[in-house]
Amino acid sequence: MANEQTPPPASGIGRKVRIVLVISLALNLLVVGVIAGGLLSGRGPGGDGRRVDLSLGPYARALDPHDVDAIRAEMRGRGLDLRRDRRAMIEDTRSFVAALRAAPYDPEKTAEILLRQRGRVAQFQALGQDLVLDRIAQMSAETRAAFADRLEREMGHIGREGGGRNN
Repeated sequence: MANEQTPPPASGIGRKVRIVLVISLALNLLVVGVIAGGLLSGRGPGGDGRRVDLSLGPYARALDPHDVDAIRAEMRGRGLDLRRDRRAMIEDTRSFVAALRAAPYDPEKTAEILLRQRGRVAQFQALGQDLVLDRIAQMSAETRAAFADRLEREMGHIGREGGGRNN
């Protein structure tokens, strides 16, 4: 009996942190969906209709506008409907908010909503990555070098951190 230890009572902090993390994830997914939809539809910043993130950040921004147009066309050709997916993300977020307010709270339903959203984002990102890699594989050595130069400029900090091409 001398070695028996009683665990401290649960404070509920773990559950609160988990709820905050879930809310943060939901908001992040919503933002990604809205931004990706706007960029792919040409309604993004600048409105030139050519810049598209494809969830690859500076890699996609460094692509030639012709490559961006081709990738966007290929995505549409494969049935990716960004407007539909964006509407679904928004509806899921509304459902998520309702699930948070529901009494009793159903953590499984909340998790299901987030998993659906994550699946959409992951599908979009995987397709974007595949199509960008396909475009790069089709580039000549000169075109790849020009892409690398644009990527280096896009990153801005590569040369300053010792990661430039001359190092």
